[in-house]
Amino acid sequence: MLKKLASQTATYGLTSILGRLIGNLLLPLQTARLSLRDFSVLSEILAYAAVLSVIFPLGLETALFRYSNDDLSRKEETEQKIISIQIVVALLLLPVSWLFLSLRLTELEPLDLWIISATLASDGIAGIFLARIRNHNQSIRFLIVRLASIGITILLNLLFLSETPFFDKINPIGVNFRLIVYINFAASVLTYIFMPEVIRRFRFLWDRNFLKKTLIFSVPMVMMSIVGVSNDIFGRIWLESLTPAGFYGDIQNKDLIGIYSGCAKVAIFINLGIQAYRYAADPFFFSIQDKKDTAGYLSKSLTWFVGAGLMALVAIQCNIELIVKVFLRKPEFLLGMDAIFILLLANFLFGVYYNLSFWYKFSERTYWGTLISIGGLSINAALNFLLVPVLGMTGSALALLACYLFMCGFSWIKSREFFSVNWAYSKVFSQIALALGLCFVSRYLNPENFWLQTVEGILLPAILLLYIIWIQKAEIFKRFKIENPG
Repeated sequence: MLKKLASQTATYGLTSILGRLIGNLLLPLQTARLSLRDFSVLSEILAYAAVLSVIFPLGLETALFRYSNDDLSRKEETEQKIISIQIVVALLLLPVSWLFLSLRLTELEPLDLWIISATLASDGIAGIFLARIRNHNQSIRFLIVRLASIGITILLNLLFLSETPFFDKINPIGVNFRLIVYINFAASVLTYIFMPEVIRRFRFLWDRNFLKKTLIFSVPMVMMSIVGVSNDIFGRIWLESLTPAGFYGDIQNKDLIGIYSGCAKVAIFINLGIQAYRYAADPFFFSIQDKKDTAGYLSKSLTWFVGAGLMALVAIQCNIELIVKVFLRKPEFLLGMDAIFILLLANFLFGVYYNLSFWYKFSERTYWGTLISIGGLSINAALNFLLVPVLGMTGSALALLACYLFMCGFSWIKSREFFSVNWAYSKVFSQIALALGLCFVSRYLNPENFWLQTVEGILLPAILLLYIIWIQKAEIFKRFKIENPG
């Protein structure tokens, strides 16, 4: 079973990883060509869009996995009903999104706001079609669609940001935040070209009773997602008002969101694996939720997830100076260096929380997810108000870390009432302890010589990898049918 989960994570995760990775690989191009002001405006747009991007899907992807597997003889019908709900929701939210953005992003033109809203609606509808593809284990088709969308985004960014005279001449928008907004819209719409069969098979089905049942399940999920995204972006938005004037010298407070967002994009490298895992985990665990070994699979899955996540954390931290030099081209971004490790650790804990959250999905107590997220957001908000005036961007990162630490702890405590899992505590915590130790060694050594930095950047992650292999040797020997020497 875990082999299947790993395979699906690799397949579905490839596109997710590539999408996020390409977004980060385009970061040097964007930070080099856009002014700090334009990058800050773009970061603010993307922050609000991130909140709206979890409202448009309305948690219906998880509902599709949940209900379409209840009665396999009506699987197709159930999927069509949920897709129909998604389309209606996206169309209804389109003007609501425009109104919200017009109140928050006052310097944007009305057409810009419509383009952003239309992109969100398009992404929401495309997402439910892709969920149907995933639900039928059509991994190759999913791969083609996602890679095509990623390819379009890369191509348009390279063409219009690479200082090619021809494309600069035909570009009516100019090289600014607006250009990236329009590129994202074009990539979203063109995605539909690559999934004609699933669109052609769609039939609009409407069932009021099923609608009520679906919304009762999915609305708490979307509320949880809203709070989760808010946890990540509110700290950025509040930086301008909470940071004392002159805290960062000549840097204006309105540009702090751009600096912090750039640093957060470096830290979000660790989220690549988390997103890949999430693509596979939902359909996988819902398909086996009634089997007696589900708790065992969850435990083993968390142990492997922790190992992979910590490998990413240590590798990034040990090579952080090189990564920052490559991806953040303006010296102003160095002001957020201290926040990056804290954000890496916070993002890792968010992945752990996702693993600990299946209990309320299995027991259909998704309201607990909302309550836990609201508790985390409250902690995040309170600590932002307390810490940002004193520590600036580092304070915002610490607030996010405390938020996810609370969510992990509370979810673990509550899960024992509804879906008990015998987690491999010794393996999990020993990996965390070693990884944190290696990160602090890296920060303490901090060699100036390039070759010594390279050796450190390879050696320290290798130590963690060898430890992970050692504590998981029984699983590895079993997987490859090797005799365990003990």
